[in-house]
Amino acid sequence: MHLSSRTPKKQYKMCAMLLAAAVWIAGCGNEKQTAADSGSENSVPASSQNNAASYPKTISVAGKDVTIPKKPEKIAAISLDSADAALELVDPERMALVSTSITNSSLAYRTAEGEKVKNKIAGATSLDPEQVLSSNADLLIMTKLHDKEKEANAILEQSGIPIITLESWSTLESVMNNIMVIGQAVGEEAKAESIVADMQTKLEKTTKAIEGASRPSVLVVSPLGPGTGPYLIGSSNISYDLVRLAGAEHAAENLGLKRTTKASIEQIIKADPEYILLVEWQAGKTDDMNEIMQTPGWSTLKAVKNNHVLSMPAKKLLNPNRYNVDTLEEIAKWLHPDKF
Repeated sequence: MHLSSRTPKKQYKMCAMLLAAAVWIAGCGNEKQTAADSGSENSVPASSQNNAASYPKTISVAGKDVTIPKKPEKIAAISLDSADAALELVDPERMALVSTSITNSSLAYRTAEGEKVKNKIAGATSLDPEQVLSSNADLLIMTKLHDKEKEANAILEQSGIPIITLESWSTLESVMNNIMVIGQAVGEEAKAESIVADMQTKLEKTTKAIEGASRPSVLVVSPLGPGTGPYLIGSSNISYDLVRLAGAEHAAENLGLKRTTKASIEQIIKADPEYILLVEWQAGKTDDMNEIMQTPGWSTLKAVKNNHVLSMPAKKLLNPNRYNVDTLEEIAKWLHPDKF
């Protein structure tokens, strides 16, 4: 503002007042910004404070109480199912160790997050407890199915590190229960509750849609790993529950199979299912099925004659996770298209 020597005194006073006001406003703005910057650097979100305040906590897992002294920040999820579930709930930075299978997009969903975890371990039949302990984790999560896992679990329980040992993911209900347990253990109960609520909504929607539908027979055939050849999947796998919830009879029941067993064309012909689900361990590859699919008897099956054979990646049908409920809907639509 330019003022000439002839400007009246009242104008001088007005300008001085305006200038002072401008300085005061600017000062307040700087103070607010400084406070905001200070808060962003030093304050802890209320949700994190609340989560941390809930420790120590004791969680009951399979009838055993596990006490977790503080919110875990170095979590070792050493089975694929537990790793996939944990990475739904926490950032990769909080994971000290995960199963190597987490990086296989045919087996797992949280592959991008799993890639960010530096330390990985082979699980299942080759689990090494010393490698687990070397990760310096403050919480261990694992599933105890194979003999090697049971042996490792016994050793890890003596380490003094809190360990969440899960024994079954064979039904959608157990998957939801396990997600809740993991959520409690890692301090992310709200996220776990949201995931389970979404699963329950989808489950109810699908089961309601297929009420009163006929129940065709479905057989699930899968390798148990690359190069193992085909196996008939029994009731101990999540696929059994998905088939039944999708409005079908599992053909393994007709064969009297309670456990997964090596497949033969003779068994499959005996079952002669109306539908067949083939599981892929590598995207787009069913080479492990060739020893039965290339036999003359394969073409005589009702499912093959009617083009009722569907291939799915293992992460959808064989491996337990929150997205199994979407697979359930997919199977139900395949079996009962008139209901959707």
